[in-house]
Amino acid sequence: MSPDPLDPMLVSVHSLTPRVKQFLLRVDGHTFDFTPGQHVSVAADAGDNPPEYRPYSPVSQPGTDTVALAVKRYPGGVCSTWMHEREVGDTISITSPSGNLGIRNWDRDVVFLATGTGLTPMVAMATQYLREGSGRATLVFGERTQEDLMFRETFDLYAANHSAFAVEYVLSDEDWSGPTGFVQDHLPDLIDDAAGTDFYVCGVPEMVVGTTAVLRDLGASEDHIFTEGWEEGAVEEENA
Repeated sequence: MSPDPLDPMLVSVHSLTPRVKQFLLRVDGHTFDFTPGQHVSVAADAGDNPPEYRPYSPVSQPGTDTVALAVKRYPGGVCSTWMHEREVGDTISITSPSGNLGIRNWDRDVVFLATGTGLTPMVAMATQYLREGSGRATLVFGERTQEDLMFRETFDLYAANHSAFAVEYVLSDEDWSGPTGFVQDHLPDLIDDAAGTDFYVCGVPEMVVGTTAVLRDLGASEDHIFTEGWEEGAVEEENA
């Protein structure tokens, strides 16, 4: 874990979806300095056992004394359940930010590809790119149902206010007017110039590996597909 842990206070909590809450943490006198796309690890109290650590990507921007985390509660999830039981005024220990994701080139077009809570690093990255980037940005976000689409209002507002930003939602468990199935199945119809685009991919390992393979087939360079970096090993281990 990080040599520089922090103990911020929880200053607000609100629901984003039925299973996702956003937690705003503050450390008075401290400035959170991180690259949008990185993560912090939360230390969940495990009683007599050592703390359980889980990574969560800030959905806020750096440079203030607060950091916002969006956490989905999973059945049996030690850390996510513990987080969802926290109340305003509680202290939550976190590590300093780390991780591989972050915008590499501000002048190239970018496509953010995410499923589930893999969206969280993309929230901060897309916000930063709209402020500092010079190309076009597209978000393709896959979820089960419309009810599960966190930050939908945010991205719809970005699309309405920025001509260089587009968003596409893909639902796997709901029959609706938009795309259905899996994110990677729709990439041939959504991507015009794979060779001239930077791709940022985050989600469950199978999605990341499958999406990366489709992007290669479409002509994307390996050097312009960016992930957390551990997903392929996780899939290989699961299939071993």
